[in-house]
This record gives sequence, structure tokens and C-alpha cells, in this order.
Amino acid sequence: MDYVFLIIGSLVIITCFYFIISPFFSAGEVPAAGLETESEKLTLEQIYNAVNELEMDFLMKKITREDFEKLKENYQLLGAEILKEEAQGQKAKHLPGSKKKIKDAEAEAEILRELKKLRQQKG
Repeated sequence: MDYVFLIIGSLVIITCFYFIISPFFSAGEVPAAGLETESEKLTLEQIYNAVNELEMDFLMKKITREDFEKLKENYQLLGAEILKEEAQGQKAKHLPGSKKKIKDAEAEAEILRELKKLRQQKG
């Protein structure tokens, strides 16, 4: 009778072990890296909201200063990229080739000036 309990106990333990370990070895669906739909793209409003929540978390001492500054800078860079893409999209519609390059450079300089202002306000 003891052998029956040993066999049943061993089967239960092996079954539990299998269910715990199997997710680590199964190949799940990996989303394609370059395929973003329109709904998956971040908007400026979402980035501003994320920065506001991040500031609230920092003020409530949920995250450290280093993490806060690193994440805030990442969000600012994302916002700058979105602004740059929007500016390029709008200018491409209105400007011919050579003027477009000049306007792109001006937009990039403006974005950098805005980032510098934000960094000075932070410091």
C-alpha cells in the first residue's frame, strides 16, 4: 500500500514540475518587430500623460531620482522624434526639395532648443 502512495505522490510532483517549467521552454508567438499599426503608435498626448504620471510617482517616492530622470529623458526623446516626424510630414506636403531640407534643419534645431529648455527647467 505504501508503494501506491509513493507512485501517486511522485506522479503529482512530476506533473506540477512539468506545468511550472513548460512555459519557459514553449515557443510562444513573438510579434513582428517592424509592424506597427496606427493604434499602436504613441501620440504626444500619451507621452505627456506618461511624463505626468512619472512625475507623480517620483513625488510620491515610488521611484528613485535616477530612474525618474532616465525615463523622463527617454519620453522627451520619443516626443522629439514624433514632433520631428510630424514636421517632416507636414513640410513634405508644402515644400519642394531644397527648401524642404532647409526647413527640416530648422525644425530639428527648434526641437533641440525645446529639449534644452525642458532640461534647464528640470535642473
